[in-house]
This record gives sequence, C-alpha cells and structure tokens, in this order.
Amino acid sequence: MEIKNIKIIDILQDGRAVAKTESKTAFIEGAIYGEVCNIKVNNEKKNFFEAEKTKTLEKSPYLRKPPCPYYYECGGCSIMDINYKTQIKLKKNLIKNALLKSAKIKIDDIEILEGEEFGYRNKIRLQINKNGKLAYNKKYSNDLVEIKDCLLAKDLIRKNLEKIEKITKDITKKYPNTLEEITIRANEKEILLNIKIKDEKIIPYIKNQYKNSTYNINLINKKETISISGKNHLVYNLLGKKFKITMNDFYQVNDYMTEKLYKTAKDFLGENQKVLDLFCGSATSSIAINDDHVVGIEINKNAIKDAKENAKENDLKDYKFIAKNANYIDDKFIKKEKIDAIVVDPPRRGLDKEIIKTIAKTKIKKIAYISCNPQTLARDINRLQDRGYKLEKIKACDMFSETMHVETVALLSKLNTEHHLDLEIGEDELSGIDFSKEATYGEIKKYVLDKYGLKVSSLYIAQIKRKHGLIERENYNFSKKENQRVPNCPEEKEKAIEDALEHFGMI
Repeated sequence: MEIKNIKIIDILQDGRAVAKTESKTAFIEGAIYGEVCNIKVNNEKKNFFEAEKTKTLEKSPYLRKPPCPYYYECGGCSIMDINYKTQIKLKKNLIKNALLKSAKIKIDDIEILEGEEFGYRNKIRLQINKNGKLAYNKKYSNDLVEIKDCLLAKDLIRKNLEKIEKITKDITKKYPNTLEEITIRANEKEILLNIKIKDEKIIPYIKNQYKNSTYNINLINKKETISISGKNHLVYNLLGKKFKITMNDFYQVNDYMTEKLYKTAKDFLGENQKVLDLFCGSATSSIAINDDHVVGIEINKNAIKDAKENAKENDLKDYKFIAKNANYIDDKFIKKEKIDAIVVDPPRRGLDKEIIKTIAKTKIKKIAYISCNPQTLARDINRLQDRGYKLEKIKACDMFSETMHVETVALLSKLNTEHHLDLEIGEDELSGIDFSKEATYGEIKKYVLDKYGLKVSSLYIAQIKRKHGLIERENYNFSKKENQRVPNCPEEKEKAIEDALEHFGMI
C-alpha cells in the first residue's frame, strides 16, 4: 500500500523517520527530517506501521550534502545529511519526548553541550572482509562496504588506516579467512589494535611478523587475549587525571565531550561527597567526578583490578573497589561506608528493576544517572519516582554527532526520606485513604466506562493516583496479607484513568 504526501516530523534513535497519518504513526526508512514524501507500507500493526520512502515531493529545509562518501551505504551515521543545528534540535526532542512518555515529566527545553562534528572518536570497530580490507556493515544489512577513511575517527586513527589495512591484507593473503574484525583505539600518541581471529594457527606467524610493530597489537580468540607487541592498554588524560584503559574496559569514545559529561555530573553532585559507583568498570567516571572518597561495585574482576590501579595512579587515599553484583549493596552497607551519593552509568538497556529496588531501599539521597539511551533513562526515572525520588536536574552532551545517539546526565534526589514508605497498595488498603476532596472512585469509573468502554477497578485507579502523587504514601495501611501479589494497571486502562483525572482537574 502506498501513502502519498507524508510530512516527516521527527527521527527515531535508530535513524528511522516519523510521520503521522489520520489514524496511525508511521516509522519510515530512508526519509529525511522535514521533507514531504510518498511512502510504501511494509508492515502494519494496530497502532503504527513500518514503511519505506518511495519518492521525495518536497526537500527538507534542513538537508545538506553528507561530507562522507560512504554515508548512503555505511550504517555508522544516520543523520549526517541534516545540518548540525537541527541534529541538536532532534536530540532535544528525543530526550523531552522520552521523559514525557515514560516518566510524565514535561520540560520546555533541555541544554545540550555541543562538541566537534567530526574527528572525535578515539575508538572504531571495523570488519575485515575476505580480501583483508577494512569495512563497515551496510545500513540494515550484514553486507560490508569497504572504507578508506572515517570522518568520525580521531586524526591519529585516520592517518594510520592505510598502514593498518596493510597488516590485515598481509595476514589474509598468507592465511585466508582467518580474521574477523579489528578494534582500533587511540589516545593522543599511541594506537592499540585488537584483532579478533577465527583460527589460532595464525598466531605464530603474526608473533614473528609483528613483534616489533609500532602499534600495540593484541589478538583475541575464543579463550584469551594474546599480546603480540607493545602494551595491552592505553593511558587517557581526563579532568587532570590519568586512566589505564585495557581492551575490555569501558571508556567513552569522545575524549573532549567526556570531560564535559563528567564535569556536569560533578557539578550536579557538589563538593565533599563520598560516591558509590555501581557498575564502576575501571572507575573512570567516579574517579573523574570525585577527587577522592570513592567506593566501586563491579562484577568483572579484571575491571576491578584496573580500577584499583587507576585509584593508585591518581593518588586517591580513600577508595574501595569490590568485585560483586550491584545487588550486593544495602542500607547497612551505605551507612557503614558513609555514602552520600550514587553514580550509575549502565549499558543501553538501563538498570534492572531489582537494582532500582536495591537503590531505593538504601534511602540514598542523591543519584547521578549517566545514560546513553533516553528511553531507558526515562523509564528508570519513572521507576525511581515511584520509589520516592524526584528529577532535580538534567543536561545532555552531544557525544555522538552525526547519529541520533546522545549522552545525558540526570540528578535525582530522595523526597522526605524519613517519611516516605516503599509499600505496595492493595484493594483491602483503599479504605484507609481519604478521597473526599477529589472525584470519587465511582465518578472516575463511570467516566472511563462512558468514554472508553473500559471497566477499571479501584485498585487500578489508586495505582495511577499514586503514580501522580495524589496519594501520600505515609497514609497507607499495611496489608494484612503475606506475600500479596498486586496486579499492575494495563497501559490502555492507565491512559484512560489519566484522562479521567485530567477531566476532573486532579492532574
């Protein structure tokens, strides 16, 4: 099915365009923000459909010629064909929409710290094709596109790509189909190559051929990492401190913006804080944010080893790094270590529900949440709101220009920690709550039934009222049932109840 004359109004984080029809939202591949086009529907769902652009009718006013010759094939960048000012606007919308949808937080504007458009990445990962040439994956495909340059990479990487490819071509010529991919890291002076191999038989040859290489070369097989030449790590300078980063350590890809990111988190938390860094890795964030007084939790023992070395390198006196799961912490641990604030910088999937429960139970007063995914950040802010936290500050950093990815720092604080109780509410608890000043449950139920044809329980109404702060937790009665299971309000009914609460002027 073809739909004509569609206006592109937004861009998703994966680069797909967004448009609205009279009845549904459309997610469109190949379209550009601001343009008007015809689209072909490929997959229709209940509330949305997926499509592809077939023809441009009106060009976008924000369009520019992409400076990269591989842009239309390579899957690395998604919005290089849009001018930088508009890229920032789209990222602002991404964060604002995520907060509104998941956490019901409306903000008029959000500050985004801007960086360089190109030459910012200190790390790139490339595929190695059957001829030993370096390549990226094509858009929406496992096929490869050979590249000679990458505009996003640091100058030191770009200047050395041809020489690095000579190594991969040489090995492939001698031993075909034995190399899989290569990760190239760089600081200001050195390059580290981590080459993933398919066959261990090539190791003796590479050791002999490249033992005196000017690069730091490591081979990665299924079992271990083998150092061929130089060091297995690089040293990075960040906010006046030095960090040893090995192959498996997490480290932000944009040195300049990482300083701005961590400086923002440091300003949010304030001075003289003892910080607990959950998922600390090699502790780059917490040591950069705090001059001392750091406790880190990380399940990876090798990362904990690097964290301890980084603490010593930077002359920290009060530090402790523990190789445990994040759920290891509790209120007793927080009090014993005299923790003032928690720093979290989780993977794109965000925080696990159990981790959020664990954090909330500690009654810690401040959380600095660093995130590369606005959707999971907003979801987790909402979960923390339900457990007595409030979003105090938020700021973003354009860590990844030419893509729809953005890094965000949020500060959350605990509300009335001595008076709020983290309790679930059940049907038998409703009698203890005074609703006399608001619309009655019967009125809300009737409104939802008349307008939406949905029957909603008092329990569901109470859950949504609690979510919007209309029920104070200190007024709850404790449930008399043990191990009580409380059903959650379905999304469709949640929206209908929220509409009713708006109708009656309660939210």
